[in-house]
Amino acid sequence: MKVEIHTLGAHGDGVAGPAGAEIYIPYAVPGDVLEVKLKGKQARISEVLSPSEHRQKPACGHFTRCGGCMLQHVKADFYADWKREQVINALSHRGFGGGFGNVEVLDPVISPPGSRRRTRLNAIGRGKGQAALGFSERGSHNLIDLRECPVLKPEIVDLLPALRKFLGQVMDLRQKMAVEITAAENGLDILLESRGEPSLDLRMDVAAFADSHDIARISWKDMSLKKPLAEMLSERRQPWVTFGGRKIFIPPGTFLQATKEGETALVSRMTPHLKEGGKLVDIFAGVGTFSVPALEKMAVHVLEGSAEMVAALQKSINLTPPTRPFSAEVRDLFIRPYLRHELAGFDVAVIDPPRAGAREQVAELAASTVPTIVMVSCNPATFARDARTLVDGGYSMGPVTPVDQFLWSSHLEVVSVFTR
Repeated sequence: MKVEIHTLGAHGDGVAGPAGAEIYIPYAVPGDVLEVKLKGKQARISEVLSPSEHRQKPACGHFTRCGGCMLQHVKADFYADWKREQVINALSHRGFGGGFGNVEVLDPVISPPGSRRRTRLNAIGRGKGQAALGFSERGSHNLIDLRECPVLKPEIVDLLPALRKFLGQVMDLRQKMAVEITAAENGLDILLESRGEPSLDLRMDVAAFADSHDIARISWKDMSLKKPLAEMLSERRQPWVTFGGRKIFIPPGTFLQATKEGETALVSRMTPHLKEGGKLVDIFAGVGTFSVPALEKMAVHVLEGSAEMVAALQKSINLTPPTRPFSAEVRDLFIRPYLRHELAGFDVAVIDPPRAGAREQVAELAASTVPTIVMVSCNPATFARDARTLVDGGYSMGPVTPVDQFLWSSHLEVVSVFTR
């Protein structure tokens, strides 16, 4: 079947056909003329008959098999325009744009190749001292054994051959494991997730591997438990990152912005709105991406559901007490959102919720008297929903900045400042 691609869909697939009868074709580009094999509304490329001017050579030999990237074949300018368009489309679905709620969407800030500092890989034991380690194929549990990755930081990629060999030696046949790797500023932090208690032999092997490859820390999480907690198996030094010039020690499996470049872009949207001597509340604070830089000018109160992250942040702050007041609270914000009367007296609120957004918490913010709200989201659709709530509550939305920390994927961060 011969088709011509006219647009990219929300997940990065090429779209052909008339409205209501669209066909979705992975790894296609608008302007491509393709021979495809059709299966329902999905198709796969049999041959590129005439390539689009927006097509380029992919950067990775795993591309089209590994499910980590969808858009390596798209040139940078077209890719950036498509990312921006995703935000415009999400906002338009909530009534922004045109003559109603006009809003400016800026050009995206795109993290460069080799900058992603955290990843979650899967591993499976193959027997006879072998293991596969990598990402799954798109729409499949089949594991692509990762030999290269132009997205991850080089120190993560450089470890993969040794890590694969190590896992092959300690994993049973068909045993499955998740491997979370974070490139802290003083070395790699690895969290292994599998079922069962680590044996004495495994503990000794992990310590030896950490020593021989200068790994900062390796932890284990027993996923057979009802509430799995990370157990440290080897810590040669406690991993840390810096926010606002402060060293912040991180617990295993900590959420960090995926790239330092993306983190800088997001924080820079907040800093012009910090009020000297004022008060800021950081909602879904993590380990202090926004609250720690804010301490340079403002008193800060932190709200976070993870007790481990709050403890790590408080401990790090206590090492060099700030001149501004700092307080931290463990709170499940989905069960107990920070209420409008509790928000009274704060000059700035920062909120960076999970992908599903924070409908109840945003409703409390919309009913509050906080003069300035900085809202960050990793999902343009839920950002648009929550932005609509704030605007309907009397806030004005400033320019929206897309921040792309997951290069060549459909994922996208969004940040904007709302003023009462």
